[in-house]
Amino acid sequence: MGYSKDFKDKVIEIMIRDEMSVRKAAQHFNICIQTIQNWKKSTTNKPIPGRPAKISREQILKDVEQYPDDYQYERAERLGVSTHACASSNLI
Repeated sequence: MGYSKDFKDKVIEIMIRDEMSVRKAAQHFNICIQTIQNWKKSTTNKPIPGRPAKISREQILKDVEQYPDDYQYERAERLGVSTHACASSNLI
């Protein structure tokens, strides 16, 4: 049986608040130690996979305002990115 996200978050929150070790939390909540360790790993901020975008959403929107009738390939050339990077579908 899986645990809800709310329950997982609550266990981690209580551990932090009460300065409780993983072992104590496992005993208290009757959960496997490894399960709680996995929850702790999954709640840490992880970097977004892949390369960061070369251009921001704001830059694309500004360019669209200045040149509303341009084709996507023209916009990409002007901004120095691929046509995929400045696709309007990425702005939604």
